[in-house]
Amino acid sequence: MWHHMYGYGYGLNNIWPWLIGFDLIKIFVVVGIVVVFIKFMNKDRVVNQYQKSRAMQILQERYASGEIGEEEYKHKKKILSS
Repeated sequence: MWHHMYGYGYGLNNIWPWLIGFDLIKIFVVVGIVVVFIKFMNKDRVVNQYQKSRAMQILQERYASGEIGEEEYKHKKKILSS
């Protein structure tokens, strides 16, 4: 009579919420790791884009001030664009 306890106690009925909870925790940890990895990878790309943008800005300033000619400007612009 005491071993049933209508779903209360240490039977299998009470272990399922814990198992589901641990699965959710595992999912959140994996998703968190993926998010951190993606942010880390994008950080390098953002830095590279900024450097290219800054280099292009300097090139345009040098061309506008007359430091470099049109041919050199086009050549360097093509290199920076690739």
